[in-house]
Formats: sequence, structure tokens, C-alpha cells
Amino acid sequence: MSEAPELCYLLRAEGRIHTADVRHVSSSSGLLLTSSRDQTTFVIDAPGTTPWSSGDDFPTGLTLTGHTAFVNFAIMHSGIPLLGGEPCVITGGNDKHVALWNPQTAALEAVLDSHSHGVCCGLVVTSTVAEGAGHDGSVGDIVTGDWGGMCLVFDATTGDVKQCYRGHSTAVRGITQLPRTSSIVSASGDKTLHQWNVATGEEIAVYTGHTDVVQCVCAISSTRFASGSNDATIIIWDTTVGTHPLRSLLVHHSLVYSLCFCNDRQLLFSASEDCTVKVISGASTVSAPTVGSSVDVGDVAVVQSINHPCVVWSVCTTEIGDIVTGAADGAVRVWTLNDELMASVGKLEALAEAVATQKLDIKITSIAGTNIADLPPVEQLHQKKGVQEGERCFVRTKGETVEVYAWDQGRWEKIGIVTEGTQGQPYTGVQSGSAAQKPKVYFNGVPYDYVFDVDVNGTMLKLPYNRGQNIFDAAQDFINKNSAVVSQTHKEEIQNFILNNIDPQDALLLTGSQQGLSVAGGGAVSGGGNHEPVFSQFAREAMEMRQAGASHVPSWGEALRNMENAGVTANDVAFSGYAREEIELQRQQEKQLPQAPTAGGSDVVAWSSHRYFTSINLEGVQKKINELTGGTEFGELVKRVEAGARAAPSVGLLLNIMELHKRLPEASRFPALDLLSRLLAVGRHPYRWLLLLLGDSPGEWYCSPLKFMEECVLGVDRASDAECLVTVRLFLHAAAALDALPASTSITPEQAAVLLQAFTQAPRSFIKKNMNNNMKKSVSALLQNVSLLLAHGAPMFGDEGRLNCTQECVRMASHMLLLEPMSSPVIAEVVATVLTLLQAESTANAAAAVGRGTLLHTMRLLKSGSEQRCRRAADIILRVLEADGS
Repeated sequence: MSEAPELCYLLRAEGRIHTADVRHVSSSSGLLLTSSRDQTTFVIDAPGTTPWSSGDDFPTGLTLTGHTAFVNFAIMHSGIPLLGGEPCVITGGNDKHVALWNPQTAALEAVLDSHSHGVCCGLVVTSTVAEGAGHDGSVGDIVTGDWGGMCLVFDATTGDVKQCYRGHSTAVRGITQLPRTSSIVSASGDKTLHQWNVATGEEIAVYTGHTDVVQCVCAISSTRFASGSNDATIIIWDTTVGTHPLRSLLVHHSLVYSLCFCNDRQLLFSASEDCTVKVISGASTVSAPTVGSSVDVGDVAVVQSINHPCVVWSVCTTEIGDIVTGAADGAVRVWTLNDELMASVGKLEALAEAVATQKLDIKITSIAGTNIADLPPVEQLHQKKGVQEGERCFVRTKGETVEVYAWDQGRWEKIGIVTEGTQGQPYTGVQSGSAAQKPKVYFNGVPYDYVFDVDVNGTMLKLPYNRGQNIFDAAQDFINKNSAVVSQTHKEEIQNFILNNIDPQDALLLTGSQQGLSVAGGGAVSGGGNHEPVFSQFAREAMEMRQAGASHVPSWGEALRNMENAGVTANDVAFSGYAREEIELQRQQEKQLPQAPTAGGSDVVAWSSHRYFTSINLEGVQKKINELTGGTEFGELVKRVEAGARAAPSVGLLLNIMELHKRLPEASRFPALDLLSRLLAVGRHPYRWLLLLLGDSPGEWYCSPLKFMEECVLGVDRASDAECLVTVRLFLHAAAALDALPASTSITPEQAAVLLQAFTQAPRSFIKKNMNNNMKKSVSALLQNVSLLLAHGAPMFGDEGRLNCTQECVRMASHMLLLEPMSSPVIAEVVATVLTLLQAESTANAAAAVGRGTLLHTMRLLKSGSEQRCRRAADIILRVLEADGS
């Protein structure tokens, strides 16, 4: 690495605009985009050649909210045909969605759904042909990569998937397009980079050279690109010289997370776990090393090392040549070469202090295991001159601690204090050739030497480990305890994670293949004792039950006891009879669910009848009640409910169910809610049962039924999944019962307010989450029943209540249409709900007023989309909305 020419980026502005790590920054079309683990994206006017009006603080921008998990990237599209040629912000998150947003209003315009895993990275295709070479059919398309190793190409006009590249075996962490070519280069956790054709999806080449996960990739020219890896190296590649590295650069001390290239200045920027951004020259001109020379010589140089007070996740350049960084402290920082635009002295000093006092874990330094007495004292540091920008020097202080200094623009700058252990205590070195005794860390009441925080596809997990423990066993225990999100395919990665993150002196306690980890993780491994086999029949069926929305899924321990009582072995299906019956009922119920109404057997039309959920395992419900209450007080309750449904409504039976609800453990109260829902669904007098449920006289044991209903509405956000499902069904049956209310019967304003909350507030909270299929069908059914109630006039709500409820239903319907893939079975149902509200005299005006701002884009897609049943209905809706809006 050669001596660096003088270059100095200075802090221009800093803003802690996010509440969690800033995972991605990008700049285009005069805008700066930032994405974070706090599930938001910010859209800010990019800094220009004159100071921001906010000075060295970040100006107020737009906040894009809607993702339900980490947002991994945000990029700009200058004009996408899918949205009528309008510009949009494109975001991708761990919720599997690719979302398109209006950069002026922050409105969610469209959602592209075809990924089955979290979406890690994305780009917008620029010209794929040389200037003047003819038609370019891919320009403007969107390319994304996900945690499952798949890359998708979305058509910019239709939003459909044009191509799918499946060449990687693990997560695609980064992608780039080689300029003026049809080549996409994708970087993966499988340690490789793949070059493939964006138009055909065909593989062109596979590049190998990294020894660990490849985190990022950026284009330098039409034939050259750079990649960064967990092995701390940056590799320069050139398609003209083959698939092996052109040049390997070891300029960082830890993982390289992000790369970008500035064509105007011919500089490469890299962001790293080592809390620095390196500014590198020569990446675009360097040639392959000659025979006999080092791979790290030539005209490549680190011209500046920009220190940060924490991990730097992302770096990008702006149109005027500034650079922007996103970091783990939630801050976004802008850096400039123009000293007239640099931040205030106070902000520069605050940054320098934060950098100097940051704690650097011994595990990411090069001195682990070093005796502190062997390090030079800090007083002698001025006698040594650095060789290159960013070079680090470790020194001991008079207090027998270790400080880190970096060579920065001709002087040594303090960049941190070396620490060890989870509490961040100062590193004191190895004494007498052995490791100092470290305090234990407690996890679930058990002491461990280490408890690591591990991010698995956006889920934070705890990985415990003890000194001397077999690494293979520790990895397997971790998989067994987290099998819902971790599989056997992760085993080798977990083993290497432990080895790379424990103290070197503790690694010396390992023997044989543990140190080299030459033994890769095998297939499904069964634990001893009560540990669940990872790929057992139990695990498969349990997942199926959860996806079906089953009210109860037995734990492994419960299932094991059931099997032992039945005299079967752990290799057999690990389900109680109740559980097996429950999943069968779920399947039968799905078959019985009505589809969206159609005319002539094909086209969706407005709803004409309510929907009910009546399948229930009565014997299983009673057994569950007995099990949870531990007594016989409610031993005949299910039979009483079945008899009561055929008889006149009884206050005593209603209060008995409410008392059961009170007695059941929190998060397991779904049997009581199921019984109430059943009375409304199959009772001979459903509206009379509803009036009892809305009564305001307190019961002997509990609160008033009306207060009980209000608590059901307010408690949905903190309820278990099973409780949420049966609560929504209780509400949808209430809507159907209310529609049968005689004209001569009225309800109080307080009762109407509770019902309006049940019909709007509760489903709104679910639509914003990742719903399983059973919940989607239930929420869709609630909207169906409420739309019919409103279309029939809903006089009990008054004009204002009917108007507000109608508008909220349209908003929820439009949100579902945006979030659901067009192939989803609930799409046709939601379209029927919208049609119902637009065609009824009592709701048409209110529905159209909201629909013009929320439904036009989706209806245009449906009108020409692949879901033929929806085309005619979408056309009718469009004509209504466009006529009203003219």
C-alpha cells in the first residue's frame, strides 16, 4: 500500500434521526434516504453547495412508516411507469415487503410481494446498453436480493416478477449493476459473488476469493467491481481477467459492511465494524500484481481514515461529492472536502471526544492475549511515525490500561480504549501466561462465561457459551432452543461465530477439529432427554398448526408427556388427540369458507350475505377449560353453551362465561372468547345475545358486560395470537348480529362507541402486522360483515358514526390491497367489500371520498392484472372514483 496523498474529509453535519442502527444510506435526485432497524426510512433534502438552513444539524424530513421489521435499504426511482412515471422511494425490509412510497407525501403507493424471506438489498436498473446501441428493455426495473439467497427482477411497468436468479445457497447481502451492461453482480453469505444477466436471469460467472461472508459489492466501471467481506478484506475484481481476485486489500481490522465509488473523484469508500470509513484511491486503475510481488502493493492507497464513535454500517456519496455515513448509534453524518461547510467547532470537538472515549472490544483488535507490559507507553508514541492513513498503534497508560491511536493526517489521534467482557471493563492484558478471571454473565438464571447477542434474519437471540465447552455442542444447543428461526444450515456459521468471538486464550482450551472447525454441521441432529429433534414430525406439524392459526399448539414437553402416556416413542407424531382434531377442523373450515361473491361464476360482485365461523372442537374446548382451570366448576359449560344457543338468551350463562374468562390464565383466555363468539354465530337470537353482551349492569363476579367488551377491544394489541383470532371473530359475529337488530330497538351512544371501536380500531392494529392466513381471512370477514351493516344503513351509529366507520373500512381495505400479493385469496374478498360500500346509497359518497386517494393505483393494477375475477369489479370501482373526482 503506497503513501497517501493529502486529502481531508471534514464533518459537515450530524443528526441522530433514528432510534436504532442506521443500516443504509443513499443519495439520488437531490434527496438523502436513510433506513434503520427502527423500521423507518427518512427522506431529507440532500445537502448542496451552500449550508443547510439547519446548519450542522439535520433538517426535518419525511418519515416513511409501514414496515413491520428492520428496513434494510432505501433507494430512489426517478420515474417508475407502475406509478404513472412519478418518482418514488423504494424500501425493502425483513418483513419480506418491497414498498414504493411517494417522496413528497410519504404515502405508500404500492407493495411488491414475491419474496419469501426478508429483503436485504436492492437497485434500480440503469441503461444496460452502450450509448447509442439501441433499445433497452430493462431500464427502470427493480432488482432485489433476500435472506433466502434469491434475487428477483420486478418489471417497472407492471410490478410483476420478470426474472428470478437462484444461484446463491445463502443470503444475498448486496447487489450492483456494472454500468452500461446487463450484468448484475450479487454478493452472498456463501462467500461468493455471482455475475448474471438481468434480462435473462442466466448466470455468467462465479467469483471466489473471500474466506467468509461477502457483505457488500459496488461497481467501479463496466468491467470492474469491489467487494467487502467478514474476512476484513476488500477485493477488486475485473471481468476481463477472469473470476479470481485482481487485488486484495487488507485495510480494515474487522468486517467490511458497505462500499461505494465516486466516479468524479475516482475514490472508493468502505465502511466497517472497526468504526472507520476508509477513503481509497487507485481502485479503478490498479492492475494485477506481477509475478513475485505482494498482492498488497501497487498504486492503491488509503488516502484518509475517517474515525467514528461506533460501527459504521453504510456509506454513500452525494451528487456534489460529499459522503454520508450511517452508524450503529442511530446517527447520520455528512462529510465534506469544503472547509467552508464544515460543522461548528463545538460539534467537531464533541465528535472527537466521542471517538476518543469509545470502547473497543479486545476481540476486534490485533493484541488479544498480549501482555500489557509488552506494549509501548503512551509517552513514547510521538517518537513513532505512521506509515499509512488509519494505521493503529496500541499503547499502555500509567493506569495500566490500553489505548488505541490512529495515524490521521500526519499525527496520532486517540480513537478509543480497549475493553473486555460484556461489562466493557478496561483490558488489563494476560498475566503470567493465563487469562484473568472474568465475571459470569447470567442468562435465564444460569451463569455463563459468554452470552452473545446474535442477529438471525432480523431476530435478536441470545447465544450462551462457557469456557472449554465443546463448540459443536454449544451450536447444536442453540439450534435446538431456537428451531423456529435457526436451522441446521446455520450450524457451521454458529460454530465459527463462537470461535471468532471468544477470547483467544479461551480458544486455546479447545481441542482437535474445534479449533479448525473442519467438521461441518451435519443433518438433523436429535438432542437427548427432552430436547426436540430439529426436523421431527412434531416440528413440522407444529409449524403447520401455527400457520393455520390453531388456538393451541402443544409444547414439546407437553407433547412428549402425551406420547409417553400413550405408550409411543419420540419418533412418532408428537400430538395429543385434541391437537390433531384441531388442525383437521382448521382444514375443514378453510374448505367451508365462502369465496368472494361472483356473477356468472367469474366476476366479483358486492356482498349479499354475512360470513360466520362455526367449526369448533367442542370436546377439545371443554378439555382445555378443565386443564386450565384445574377444577370441575366449569365442567359442563360447553354443553350449557350449546343448549343455550338453541334457547332464549340467559344473563346467567353470559356471566358464567365472563367469570371463566377472568379465571383463565392471561394469554390463554381464548376458550371463553370462543364460546361467546359461538353464541352470536349459531344462536337462534344473535342480536339478543349481543344486547346482553352490551349490557351496562355489573355482574356478580366481574365487571359489566359492556365494560368487558370494551376491554376486549383495548386488549387486542397485547393479547396472544390465539386470543386475537377469536376476538376478531367475536367482533365479526357481533357485526352480523347488529345488522339483524329490529328497527324498534336502539342502543345507547356508549354501546355504539364500543362497537365502532371493535369494528375499526381492532382490525386496523392487525393489518399493520404480519398476519397469518387464518387472521387475514378473519379480518377480511370482519370488513365484509361491517360493510353490509353500513350498506344497510346502520341507523344505530347515526350519520356521523356511519360516515367515519365507512371511511375507516375503505382505508383498511386499501391497506390490505397494498400489502397482500395479487395472488392472495383475500384480494377478491376485499374488492367485494369496497364494491359493497361504493354501490350502497348510504355509504357511496363517504367511500368514494377516501377511495379516490387510496384505491386508484391498486384498482388500475387489478383491472389489467392476472386475477381475472377482479377485473370487472376494479373497472366499476375505477369508473365510480374517477367520475366522482372529475
